[in-house]
Amino acid sequence: MSLNADRSYKMKLRDVENAFKYRRIPYPKRSVELIALLAISCTFFLFMHTNKLNSRLKEMEVKLQPSEFSALGLTGNHISGHDAGKHDDINTLHGTYQYLKSTGQLQRLSAERLNNTRNAEVDVLFFNRAAKVGSEALLELFNALVEYNEGLILERSGLHENTVRQMDKEGQQEAAEFVAGLEEGTIYIRHINWLDFSEFDLPQPIYINMVRDPVERVISWFYYARSSYKNAIEYRKAPNKKIKPASWYKKNFNDCVRSGDPECQYVPHTVKDYVPNFKRQSLFYCGHHDDCIPFNSPTAIQMAKEHVERDYAVVGSWEDTNITLTVFERYIPRFFSGAKLMYEMHNNKITNRNKNKRKPYIEPEVKEMIRRNFTYEYEFYHFCKQRLYKQYLALNLRELEKHGLLN
Repeated sequence: MSLNADRSYKMKLRDVENAFKYRRIPYPKRSVELIALLAISCTFFLFMHTNKLNSRLKEMEVKLQPSEFSALGLTGNHISGHDAGKHDDINTLHGTYQYLKSTGQLQRLSAERLNNTRNAEVDVLFFNRAAKVGSEALLELFNALVEYNEGLILERSGLHENTVRQMDKEGQQEAAEFVAGLEEGTIYIRHINWLDFSEFDLPQPIYINMVRDPVERVISWFYYARSSYKNAIEYRKAPNKKIKPASWYKKNFNDCVRSGDPECQYVPHTVKDYVPNFKRQSLFYCGHHDDCIPFNSPTAIQMAKEHVERDYAVVGSWEDTNITLTVFERYIPRFFSGAKLMYEMHNNKITNRNKNKRKPYIEPEVKEMIRRNFTYEYEFYHFCKQRLYKQYLALNLRELEKHGLLN
């Protein structure tokens, strides 16, 4: 090979080396776009996750605010009624368990401290039944329990008393004296607001009651008021009373709400009602004070919560039948021994015989429209349910955890 040829070859070889040494490797255009898209997606999901964690932190901070009368250290109004079916909702048994566990209260639960039965000064069971909570079903259970357990007496006179929204002091004292004077082992049932026995220097009975979803209650009352059962009772009481027109009996709840009919307008803080409708579930727990009368009032709700936590042995709900019967049996054994057995044996009778079969479909939008006006009533309702769950957990915590029923 000649000298020139050798030099030419070396120059070409050097050019190739330099080309590989300093070259830029081109990336396909779509690959660059894909990497950019992945980066943006990761940033977005990280932002969403952080935002969700921040929201949950704020929610827990609100729930952990101290409440003077709260059974769980929270008010319950932060969860709306239509969310109550969620598994991790604070207003479910599982949600209550998780909340107590996360706040360190779980291991301090004590059935003895949660049982107000021990504070009763006379062994009389006083069921001051709230309207449209399934009290007829509980009455049927009492009929069975009186037969099953010796020494129980079912006093029925209260079933025939007129319901009074607010009693004067004389009426309250007369009612309280009647209850306090009953023979021990007596079950007394009456539609009546909470009575302050200590105000009249009378012994405290064993208070119980039931609660129900506030909106479902008023819907139930709307159709119950139009039922043949209810009107037969009214006719026997006042046979000469003027009968309402057929249009009233055929009225539809959906149309009643949407049309602005005064009967279906549940206006907060109202004192006078267009028609009696028992929309104030809390009134049965608040009492006869003037502050108890305004509808959906925070003052009335706080008073009702105080009375429940201090005076009521159990406030149950047919929405949680097994939990309610278990708590009744264990916290008030003299009156409720065998309650679950009797419920199973007499299940066909222990139903609300006033349940109206013609109740039509209620639109979810209509329920949501009126639910907005029941915020504090829902707070009270959830308070009672949370208290019931707390009582149940205090009895069954180890067994439930052992079988993994709370995971």
